[in-house]
Amino acid sequence: MPVHSSELDDFIDGLMRERKIKFPKIVTLFLLIKEKGPVGRYKMVKELELPEGIIRGALSYFTNIGIVRATKKGALLTEAGTDLLSKILEKLKIKNIKNFDFEFLALDSCCAVAHISQRKNFNILALRDKAVRAGASACMMISYEKGRLILPKVYEDLSALFPPLAGKLNKEFPLVEGDSLIFAFAPRAWKAREAVISASIDDAYRTIALTSGKVSY
Repeated sequence: MPVHSSELDDFIDGLMRERKIKFPKIVTLFLLIKEKGPVGRYKMVKELELPEGIIRGALSYFTNIGIVRATKKGALLTEAGTDLLSKILEKLKIKNIKNFDFEFLALDSCCAVAHISQRKNFNILALRDKAVRAGASACMMISYEKGRLILPKVYEDLSALFPPLAGKLNKEFPLVEGDSLIFAFAPRAWKAREAVISASIDDAYRTIALTSGKVSY
C-alpha cells in the first residue's frame, strides 16, 4: 500500500481521525516498531502511555492497510510501513532521530535528538512548549551556522565553551549550513523521542501537526 507524497497529508490526517491518536505518537509508534520490532502490545502501551484498547485498534487498522505485519512475537513494519515512515520524516525535514548521551550537560535521564535539515525561523519558546506538553522535562536547540555550532541567543560558538561536546556533535551528525539539532530530555527514552518529534513539527505543517478536538491521545 504505497503512499505517494501528494497524498501524505490526507493519509496521515485520516489515520489520526480514524484511530484517535495524535500525530507525534503515530510517528513514535512507527519508530518503535521499526527499531525494536517485533514489538508486543505491552511494550507499546508502556512506552507510548496509551490505553491497550487504543493500541490494539491501531495495530488492527495498520495491519489491515498493510503498514504493519503481526507475528507471534509482536508487530513489524512492512516495506510499505517503512516507506511511509521515511516519507513522513522527509516531509518534516527530519534527517534522523536517535538517543544521545549529553554526559555532564544532561538535563534528565534520557535524551533524544532530531537532526533537522535547513529549516529556519524556529520559535524557540514554542518549540520548548511543544516538547514539554509531550512529556519532556527540558528542550534545547543547537544550530549550525557559518561552520559553527550555536545556541540561538545564548552561545555564538559552542566549541569555544564546550569543545568535547562540539566535537562529539560534529562527529555524530553530518551537519551542513542551516541544519539544526533539537534535543528533548525526559525520564524515559521513548518519551524523549515523542517529545522531540512534537517539538520538531513545523507549524506550517498544520494538517498533521495540529489535532482536532476528536483526537484525545
